[in-house]
Order: sequence, then structure tokens, then C-alpha cells
Amino acid sequence: MSELVTTEFILFLYAAYFGIEIAFVYDLLRIFRRIVGHNRLAMAFEDFLYWLWVGVKAFLMLYEYHNGSLRFYTILGVCSGIFVYTVSVGALFVKYSAKLLNKTKEGAFRAAGKAGKKAESVLEKPKRAIRSKLYALKALCGKKCRYLWRILKKKLTVFYKMFKIILCKH
Repeated sequence: MSELVTTEFILFLYAAYFGIEIAFVYDLLRIFRRIVGHNRLAMAFEDFLYWLWVGVKAFLMLYEYHNGSLRFYTILGVCSGIFVYTVSVGALFVKYSAKLLNKTKEGAFRAAGKAGKKAESVLEKPKRAIRSKLYALKALCGKKCRYLWRILKKKLTVFYKMFKIILCKH
């Protein structure tokens, strides 16, 4: 075969690889959308960034290998790469990857919830002990220390809630 035909065949294969690559990246985007909830504006922005990336990459490929001219076999290579990827691996990849990652996400949230409940139960005993000590102190002070008691109780309640929020976030 002549060198020109060999070069064009290699460029066809490169275009097919490019088609597989852009289909794979779009499948990653689809998986991300199945895992994380999106509104229309976020999806439109993601699509815009994706097509901007595809356009720049296609332009650079055409510029580098064809001196900027569009060839039919390049378009055919990209389309065949997308088709081969979609038919062979694409649908199964998206379906099972999204299921696996969703199960992993649910398990992580479940484990975090259990850890938060455990931390709350561990904090319950010291909270009761402090509360009983404060009530004893209140009984000792009588009416003179009511104002101090209210302030102290508010501060401790705020501290307890902040501590609980910090533990639940981590």
C-alpha cells in the first residue's frame, strides 16, 4: 500500500479512537448525573462544557493531521468509534457503574448515620451527668442565682448543639 493510504488509514483509526473517547467521557457524565441529582441549568452547563471540549479536541485533531481540512473518512471514523463503543461496552458500563456507585453512596450514608447515632448515644451519659450537677447547683444557690443559671443553661445548650452538628457532619 502506498504511504498516503497507510497514513489515511492510521488517521481513520485515530478518529475512531477519538469517537470512543468522546463516547466514554459522555458516559462518565451520564453516570455522574445518575449519582448526583441535577437540575436543567446544571445539565445544560455540563453539556456546554462537554461539547466545548469535544469541539476544541476535534479542531486540534483536524488542524494537526489534516491541516484544518475536513475529510469524510475522519467523520466516518469518529462515528464508527462512537457506534462500536456504544454497542459493545457503553450501555452496560453506564448501567452497572451507576448501580455500583449508587450502592456505595447509600452504604456510606448509612454508615455515617450509624456513626452519628452512636456518637449521640455516647454523649447522652455525660449530658445527663452535667444536667444533674447543674440542677444540684441550682438548688444550692436558690433564687439568688436564677439569672446566672439561665445564662449558663443557654450557653451549654448552644455548645451541645454545636458539638452535635460537628459530629454529624464528620
